[in-house]
Amino acid sequence: MKNKSVILKIDELKKFDEDKRYKETIWSDERSNISMICMRPGQEATTHTHHFNHVFVVVEGQGEFTSGGETQAIKPGQIVIVPPLVDHGIRNGSSEDLVIASITAQGE
Repeated sequence: MKNKSVILKIDELKKFDEDKRYKETIWSDERSNISMICMRPGQEATTHTHHFNHVFVVVEGQGEFTSGGETQAIKPGQIVIVPPLVDHGIRNGSSEDLVIASITAQGE
């Protein structure tokens, strides 16, 4: 698939796990990685860091994004950009499912 554009269909890629957040790599190459993160209400990605930028695109649902001790609401249509080595986590504190595309540099 080198040198060819790819269109991914989110509705066909999203999956959920009733016990914990679901994360699956949906595309990668030698430089970057895209994962789909799907959370049922109450599930979370605990606070962590990366050595490179981390970008989240909120696709569906609402959640809580925590970074640097501050928590903000996130919703569809928003893009969250996290610089290297900045702590961050996401929690689905709503009553609906949360779907996020996660973009990182390869090796993260």
